[in-house]
Amino acid sequence: MDPARPTDPNPADPFFPERTGYEVLETIEIATEGEDCDECVRKLRPVLTKIPGVQDVKVDLKRELVIVTFDPRKTHPPDLHDAILKSGYKPGPVAD
Repeated sequence: MDPARPTDPNPADPFFPERTGYEVLETIEIATEGEDCDECVRKLRPVLTKIPGVQDVKVDLKRELVIVTFDPRKTHPPDLHDAILKSGYKPGPVAD
């Protein structure tokens, strides 16, 4: 099992879906490379918004960042990175 992509939630985990009656959201910034126009945004946003649990996607062209708000009970950061790669872009080495 890949620890970054847990498949079986632990019922003792406070984020376990059946234990919470509220949304649990996280926001991360993912550095990207090669993103410099509105066309890039039109290609990248839909790919990420289709991932279960993703609530919002913002693209900062100037800083080459993708800012994703998601439910960590439904998706994981490696899934977001994989989606960026599949869209033809490349996650960058570091987000400033």
